[in-house]
Amino acid sequence: MVALDGLPGVDVSIVAVNQPLTEYEDRDDEDNDSDRTITRYIEAVTGQIFAVRITVQQGFRSGGDGLAFYIHVDGSKLLDCPLVRNEDCRTSAYTNTSLGCRSASDTVQQYRFTILETASDRAVDKSQAEKAKDFGTIVVKVMQVQVSGIVKVPTDLSQNAQRPGVVSEKLVKGQSVSHSVDFSPAMKVCSRVVHKVSPVQGLPNPYTTVVFRYRSLETLKSMLIIPRTPSPPPLEERDYESVNRDEFLELQRQLKELKEKAAANVNIKQEIKRERTDDNPRPRKVARPNRASTVLEFDDDNSVRESSTATFAPRSEVVDLTDD
Repeated sequence: MVALDGLPGVDVSIVAVNQPLTEYEDRDDEDNDSDRTITRYIEAVTGQIFAVRITVQQGFRSGGDGLAFYIHVDGSKLLDCPLVRNEDCRTSAYTNTSLGCRSASDTVQQYRFTILETASDRAVDKSQAEKAKDFGTIVVKVMQVQVSGIVKVPTDLSQNAQRPGVVSEKLVKGQSVSHSVDFSPAMKVCSRVVHKVSPVQGLPNPYTTVVFRYRSLETLKSMLIIPRTPSPPPLEERDYESVNRDEFLELQRQLKELKEKAAANVNIKQEIKRERTDDNPRPRKVARPNRASTVLEFDDDNSVRESSTATFAPRSEVVDLTDD
């Protein structure tokens, strides 16, 4: 829900299944919000019906007779214009919801998210090029207005309910646009009174603009609007109590694979050692015996035999000291 700083007590949100969609800010975009423009990102789900909900708190008073909310999608012309008069919220909060494009006071085509179709070989269409910068947006222009009467025959706005169709990839390059808005078949709804309004002179027109940029979840993550889902830790680092049956079987498979690799490595090392031994014709070295030493010798069958060597007494020199 976007709260309008310039209009305290006024909120605008996009809702689906009667619940407001989560809004995200692009904190790296310095132009995300300006004095009179507020930009938020929302997730678009293909085929999802949505609406624009306006909520005004009790006691709010505009600079005129009320507030008019002009709604456009994907650079379209006007699709709907809900009105909230000062008297509507005199005793309680007031909510007005735009369900879609109005073709009559009691007939509406609901807003719906759909995939934006693009083609690399499609020529750039001039009418599409003029709207390209607004693809993937829902724009709500808030105006302070004077009310001057009731419109007996409301304007049929259904001719403005046109989706972009297939567009050239060149038009949306660098915009990360994933979806567009199309409209459901016309349906009957409760009739509403349509008033004739005009902007209050001397005030900014529009007074505030709210821009909702809708993208797929994957696109929002790629833009880092929504943090990427962290990769789960390896199975071997997980707490065993949190491992399900399939993951446990995967652990068993990985363990078996590791054992097979280890066994294969041992066999390879033994084979290499055997080849080196067979290729080396030199006899095995035998320790040279020392005096009174024990020698370990290898037999032909590779068994070890212990043998002792005799002690060799050194031959001493005799000196004759007797007189002749």
